[in-house]
Amino acid sequence: AAEDTAPERPLRVLFAGLLRHYKGVDVLLHALPLVDRPIALTIAGAGPEAEPLRLLCRRLGLESQVRFLGRVPDDDLAGLYRDHDVFVLPAVSPAEAFGQVLVEAMLSGLPCITTELGTGTSFVVQEGVTGRVVAPRAARQPATALRELADSPELRARLGQAGRARALEHFTTARM
Repeated sequence: AAEDTAPERPLRVLFAGLLRHYKGVDVLLHALPLVDRPIALTIAGAGPEAEPLRLLCRRLGLESQVRFLGRVPDDDLAGLYRDHDVFVLPAVSPAEAFGQVLVEAMLSGLPCITTELGTGTSFVVQEGVTGRVVAPRAARQPATALRELADSPELRARLGQAGRARALEHFTTARM
């Protein structure tokens, strides 16, 4: 539908996972003001970083753009993936070994932005094919990737379709 591509509608960005330091959600929050496009970020998950992240959100003046859902039951995640345009896993440490959420997001047809950690994240998400792989801890890089995806529904669709195909081909048996 035409209204889906209207620039007024913010890009709906999702992070799902434990709110722990190594997930890099703070980097994602710092990236938002640099994107210079309307963005609505949903943060699904609970953890020790929840309160610091809320404080950071307020400090950066992002309350109107960011929604904290707390812990979301696994059964509700599928609906969340469906309601968003892009999935971001901005992990900053190799503690994020694989990123199962990336596979789930890809199966839902979402283009993914993740970081190069020398672990499984950049094996799951292929730079330029199923999403964007950026340097960790560098807010400007995910900001650039988000701007690019915000500006191009076609690119989002292409990366999302390729991601879904890759997830189905390589990662579905891992889910059984």
